[in-house]
Amino acid sequence: MHNFNIQNNILTAIETITLKLQPKEAIAVELLITHLNQELSTFDLSINKIDSPAQCVWRLKQKGALIKSVRRTVNDAFDKEHKGIACYTLQGWKQ
Repeated sequence: MHNFNIQNNILTAIETITLKLQPKEAIAVELLITHLNQELSTFDLSINKIDSPAQCVWRLKQKGALIKSVRRTVNDAFDKEHKGIACYTLQGWKQ
């Protein structure tokens, strides 16, 4: 499905996609969408009931998600420093 809008000589075309997601995948996508301009770490996903964040992100990528992954040094809830923690940003979906 496509939605089109023309205003001030600018065309905006939005394509709608429908995917079947597992419950944990749906939670992860919702978190990534609500934090579009922020990275979410493995810890952020884990505290939101995503048991295996890397596997969940991999499955979402297989379903067409464009997710940027970088490794960072992150502090946990107890302020302990952890190096090489994956941080994710949703950049869109393959068409």
